[in-house]
Amino acid sequence: MYERLLVEKGDDLMKVRFNNPRLHNALDAQMLEEMVMLCRELDRDDTTRFVVFTGEGDSFMAGVDLKSDAMSVDNDPASARRRQRMGQELIRHLRDLEQITVAAVNGPCVGAGLAVAIACDLRVAADDSTWSLPNTSLGYFFSWACTPLLVSLVGPANAKDLILMRRRLAAAEALEMNLANMTVSATTLMMVVDEMVDRMRSGGPLAMRMAKKLVNASAPAWFGDVSTSEPELIERLYAAGEPAEGSDAFLNKRAPHWRTKGESR
Repeated sequence: MYERLLVEKGDDLMKVRFNNPRLHNALDAQMLEEMVMLCRELDRDDTTRFVVFTGEGDSFMAGVDLKSDAMSVDNDPASARRRQRMGQELIRHLRDLEQITVAAVNGPCVGAGLAVAIACDLRVAADDSTWSLPNTSLGYFFSWACTPLLVSLVGPANAKDLILMRRRLAAAEALEMNLANMTVSATTLMMVVDEMVDRMRSGGPLAMRMAKKLVNASAPAWFGDVSTSEPELIERLYAAGEPAEGSDAFLNKRAPHWRTKGESR
């Protein structure tokens, strides 16, 4: 049923592994669609209480596969707007799942990977994990309506640091910045996550579900009006050509040439 996701279901726990190891689990159009499909299925799943997301191999998710149609089809602005809405649906769905979600972050957690991680309820970072948002170097901003989520976790100053400076954070820095809830050794990551799930099992299922929803409802900056305006902003970016230039520069290992105001195309 799934190719880009490895789904393991046992009793009340589902483990989901991003499965594109050749590209360090970079998200392509198929993985995006499968993630949305999985969230829709979880909406109808009354037996699963906990969902753990992690990456196959040594990476959590190394951003978006720029050669895929994950962000647009042939850099077409209208398709970019539609893909943006699908990305927003994924993050909104992850945030609103009635199951308790845990991101077990192994290795690089980049761009879309960081978006998925912060949409989960809890984040456990392997001590060799790295966290980064290179989006603006590729001609994008941090989208999928994730900026309010990021700001609510780390504050405006740290969010600007991550987005504008594009620093790659070590696990200890991610913990200090409040991106991660805890750090553990890479060899014990999944064992620790299993222990966390065991601990949460002792809570009343209804009480746990209500508690999650109350916390979410108490966070005023989760989405705001960003999800309304973001698709139009993405379409404008594609019309200006910055994502196409950023992707081409990255794939060809050269510096991007950004057009300045008044410069001809």
